Amino acid sequence: MLIFYDFETSQKDFLGQILSYYFVLVDEHYQPIKECAGLIQPNRLELPACGAILVNQLSIQRCLTEGQRECDAAITIHQFLQLCTQDHGHVPLVGFNSARFDFKHVEKLLLKHGLSPTFYGKITSLDIYQYSKYCALTEPDKFPFIKHKKSDTDRYSFRLEDLAKAFNCLDTPQTHDAKDDVLLTLSLTQALEASFSTSLQQFRAHQHNTEAFNTPNIMLKEPVFALEQIADTPIVTTNEWLVIGKASKSTYILLDIKAYHNTPPQTFSDYATITRYFNTRTTTFSYSTHPNTHDAIKNDPNIQKITDNALQYFKLFPVDWDIEYRPWAMGFDCIDTLRTYIERLHQNPDDYSAIISDWKSLKQTRPTKSTELHFMITLFNRYYLNHHPTPNPDHIQKYIGPRYVSGHMHRNPMDHTHPDTELATIEFHLTNAPKSSHEQSILNELKDYTQQFISHYLKS
Repeated sequence: MLIFYDFETSQKDFLGQILSYYFVLVDEHYQPIKECAGLIQPNRLELPACGAILVNQLSIQRCLTEGQRECDAAITIHQFLQLCTQDHGHVPLVGFNSARFDFKHVEKLLLKHGLSPTFYGKITSLDIYQYSKYCALTEPDKFPFIKHKKSDTDRYSFRLEDLAKAFNCLDTPQTHDAKDDVLLTLSLTQALEASFSTSLQQFRAHQHNTEAFNTPNIMLKEPVFALEQIADTPIVTTNEWLVIGKASKSTYILLDIKAYHNTPPQTFSDYATITRYFNTRTTTFSYSTHPNTHDAIKNDPNIQKITDNALQYFKLFPVDWDIEYRPWAMGFDCIDTLRTYIERLHQNPDDYSAIISDWKSLKQTRPTKSTELHFMITLFNRYYLNHHPTPNPDHIQKYIGPRYVSGHMHRNPMDHTHPDTELATIEFHLTNAPKSSHEQSILNELKDYTQQFISHYLKS
């Protein structure tokens, strides 16, 4: 059994939220068994980006009137996944380019509402983008490589739309509707299986095969090709990796051997850029095994430090990212507590101050979990700001400033756009939108929503 899925979101940045979702459980012949679909209302403090709405063509007004609250959608999706795992055991979530985006979004959605996304290890990620690249690398003579120019640069494309057209699954523009994209991904998957010798199930088995990662005295050579190339046939190079630590039964710390030798790290923090936290639960790569000729590397005291502290890898290389980029930082121990706080606030909105007092008392009794408890209460406060009937305006402004004014909340400052700039962008696109078109309608809705947001939260 497999669950194919897709989301449409309010922004390309992970601070944004899911606005539309579609899941379908299919059997081994890709025949649908049951589905879970819906729209989600933009959160009180969520301002959808013009660029995202132009791509997904979602009506903000329809999301507001027909969509669930985000907290309710989280429960709906959690219950669907729970039933699937209860009935069928291990069920991977299958999407396109989903390991880096959709899978992280579903984890964030559930975690921020105090719901565990692992289902005791029964939910994993399977990415058709990764599968297609695997087919291209293992059987390049059969693969219909597609090239486009982007900013005057030749570039191989692995976009869903381009691959679907190359494999005769699509002859019109991609709609970017969540359900349409899932059905398109299903068609592409079947076309890949019909064209190449590796089935999706074999690819899945390869992804989860950790034997090589647990074998001592070997290194892994990974064939790769850059997307930006002039050559008509991609030039394939290799990365060389050394396993230097194990963080869990499915997660390993890998060292980029070439980077280690070509740009020797000068400080311990430099090792963050040449090591990789690799989770076979979500990601795969093709590789061949070779005798390790780099034993001297393991004598590096900093490598030994990483090996000895693999379980604490992210504490070795701390980052100052907002919790919504890394909701796992809250820790498993805090998930149920967060859920209890959320349900308590939902039942009695007047309990907010009492819950904060309880949290402070909990921190005193668990000093070693102070950081995790701080992250947990941050997520709880996000729920409070978005779903409490009358949140404190001062608390709202503490969120609005770094999210929308200074942009300090963004991991990448380039992802921040001031709401006034967003409004100007909407107005620019409105001048080019065909009259009485769907695009003009959704842009006008977004313009009204943005103006109200600015007036309510940014104008004193």
